[in-house]
Amino acid sequence: MTVSFDKDIKPLFRMQDVNCMSLHNVMLASYAYMSDPKGDEEHADHANAKHVHARLAGTEMPRMPKGGPFWPQANLDLLQHWMDGGFAP
Repeated sequence: MTVSFDKDIKPLFRMQDVNCMSLHNVMLASYAYMSDPKGDEEHADHANAKHVHARLAGTEMPRMPKGGPFWPQANLDLLQHWMDGGFAP
């Protein structure tokens, strides 16, 4: 099954979370931002998506979304599947 950003991932982000994170230059609803192949000091590639996943999973702080409710494992798995599958639009 191909997981698509527009169809499967973007709808998982609540508008309040998109708005809140945009104040921190994290563009949850932007395919260009979430699929950006650039790395950083922690991740060799796709750092934006990997940091978002880590914050949603609680392995990086502060945890997202701020104040919860936190994503169920099924949503985290879907986001991981999208990343593993090549970041399809």
